[in-house]
Amino acid sequence: MKIWSRSKKQKDEVPPALLLPDQDGVPLMTFPSKVVAPLRHMVARAARNEPFPSRLAVMSSLRQEGVTYLTHALATTMAHDMEATVCVVDLNWHWPSEMLSSVTKNGGLTAVLTNKAKLDDAIIRTGLPNLALLPAGNMVVERRSSFARSSLLKETIAQLSEKFDHLVLDIPAILACNDVIPLASLSANACLVVRQGVTSVEDAKLALDDVDHLSILGVIMNQVHLYTPSIVLQHIPQY
Repeated sequence: MKIWSRSKKQKDEVPPALLLPDQDGVPLMTFPSKVVAPLRHMVARAARNEPFPSRLAVMSSLRQEGVTYLTHALATTMAHDMEATVCVVDLNWHWPSEMLSSVTKNGGLTAVLTNKAKLDDAIIRTGLPNLALLPAGNMVVERRSSFARSSLLKETIAQLSEKFDHLVLDIPAILACNDVIPLASLSANACLVVRQGVTSVEDAKLALDDVDHLSILGVIMNQVHLYTPSIVLQHIPQY
């Protein structure tokens, strides 16, 4: 029997950060190993007995809990680790990703839904050949709710599913937007981002109640230090 032990050098080694580059190789976002590691674990657990979901909605109870950052981190991790194509779809017209807004071309998803651009022309290719981005674009306030519930949006998401193996949907905060349930329902699977010190137990419970028709893949704890609310803990794989 051979007993394996790590050398001091191996113990001190820190896995490299993952980069999300643009087509020219310029980093758009950087994700340290401490962020990537739990996402890798979540993906691995979810894919143990069946394929990883083709669509996954990422959301939070409140605003500014880190959904957009973790959505891109998850998609980048999947693109690095899986032999599959992945697309991040920003469905948060209320508070769109600033990073995606800076690289939006042809008006993003909004332009597609308003017949001002073709879907292929709005998709942004990255420096990773199997990862793409679709920004939300600038949607006027009075049309956001109708488009969130429209058959046109459902058809557009279906078209994207034909182009990519996996869609990671960036959804607005559940308790801050009335359009979350129809937007989240574009996927049968979801995960909830919880930021320690921001999300209360009651907020987490209310959010989970609103999307209890979805299969909750897991809860991503953001900036964890000490305490995990019990209502959230039941959704976190124990290891």
